[in-house]
Amino acid sequence: MKAKIYLILRIVFSLAAAALLAAAIFVFVYAGWEWGLVCIFATLLCAGLMIFFRNKHRALDPGEKQAPRGDFITGKAPDDDGDGADE
Repeated sequence: MKAKIYLILRIVFSLAAAALLAAAIFVFVYAGWEWGLVCIFATLLCAGLMIFFRNKHRALDPGEKQAPRGDFITGKAPDDDGDGADE
């Protein structure tokens, strides 16, 4: 359950960072450089939180498991001597 919450927070902060960065251009033009810097700092804060929740999510849910080795039809694993022959 926690992993799902971390995933949702990761997506929310990712979208917030992208929206703030896009809005920063207009804020710089219409409100001045001081407010533009506030917008940039808010973007960096959201990006940092996104990375924080990404790391928390990966700690709980390590991701995809490695696929089993071998032929998917016969189920036999190839030999590891490197010559390419299975015998």
